[in-house]
Amino acid sequence: MKEFDTQLPNASVIRAAMRETTNRLAAELAAPTDSAPEWDSFEWRVAMAVSVMHGISGLLAGRLRWRGEPAWQSFLADQLTHSRQREQHTRTLLARLDTAAREARVALVALKGSALLELGIYKPGERPMSDVDLLVRPTEFDAANALILNLGFAAGVSSWKHRDYLPLDTPAERGFGEHADNPVKIELHARLPERLPVREIDIAAQVFPDDAGTGLNAYPSIAALMRHLLLHAAGNLCGGAIRLIQIHDIAALAARLTDADWQEALAEASDGLPAWWAAPPFALVQRLFPDHIPTTPCAMKRAVSACPPFLRASLGRQDLNDVSASRFAIRMLPGLAWSHTTAEAWACARQRLLPDREAEATTRLQVQSHHAHASSAWTHQPRWLKALRFLGGAPPRVQAIYNLHGALAYRPSSSA
Repeated sequence: MKEFDTQLPNASVIRAAMRETTNRLAAELAAPTDSAPEWDSFEWRVAMAVSVMHGISGLLAGRLRWRGEPAWQSFLADQLTHSRQREQHTRTLLARLDTAAREARVALVALKGSALLELGIYKPGERPMSDVDLLVRPTEFDAANALILNLGFAAGVSSWKHRDYLPLDTPAERGFGEHADNPVKIELHARLPERLPVREIDIAAQVFPDDAGTGLNAYPSIAALMRHLLLHAAGNLCGGAIRLIQIHDIAALAARLTDADWQEALAEASDGLPAWWAAPPFALVQRLFPDHIPTTPCAMKRAVSACPPFLRASLGRQDLNDVSASRFAIRMLPGLAWSHTTAEAWACARQRLLPDREAEATTRLQVQSHHAHASSAWTHQPRWLKALRFLGGAPPRVQAIYNLHGALAYRPSSSA
């Protein structure tokens, strides 16, 4: 798919369409209605882009009660077919990783989506599987790196969170959304940190099983999986890039947790506080999927009390579009309300406006490796020029533009 091969209307029209479609599709997942939205042709295309950005195409394909315009129907059918194929690719890759890790005598933990896949929470193709996240002991990181390379992957960017890998035969172009030909990436973690926005929380010690054997391992408990889902969602919320599928993961898993599980999931983390970072994603789950979590666990009440004041004041009032991947405009200082102290707030602003050389170098490498960003002129502009752009209004997000063009250019597989 090539970027910028279609024309977009003005920013105000796009913003309104993205807000409308984001909130309507989220509401449909929580409580499906019988009547299709009265959207125009552009809004139906925006709905496709939003569905892709939030990773919910597979869910919508099986849960919507209405059909919508023909192109929308074809889009969902195509996405479900491709998602099922990608899920099978992922299962095959996980089996290969398990065999290779056993042979190399390396213990790995299959994280997030891979763990949910094994639990059978979703029907085939409902949840996107664009990557496989793995956790390894720091002492075995080099051995895990070697076994991944031997499986036909090339090492990509190493960041403070993980090292990523792409198959050697990765095509230059990408299909729109969950296309079966798009690569399944591997991300290898020796730690599980999130910076919120500068305070680092690491939960690897609670996620790696004490009795882990060679090969692929599950989380030590369902509470450990929930703990990781909440922290990962918190990191994305802090950056204003949460995906609806992440919120749905938490909602779908919540029904399986007991009070004791919530106590474990929300225990003190590396900063010595109750899991305050879990409160914002939990509040969003309660707002969007109230039937999944009708009451707040006692442990979550303690987490809420440990939140920074401005963040605590926003709980339950956040609009999904404003804090999610489908927000059209870039935020100047995302995550500022997550700061516990004035010093943290200043550090957040400084890192955003005046990043150090290491941070800039990592960002450049990530831009080069991310297909949507690598093909955008915005990501290659100097920081001072980007800052000037904010004087005339917040510029659009690259990922939003990329997916909007993909949606406008989409043609059903049957009409290729």
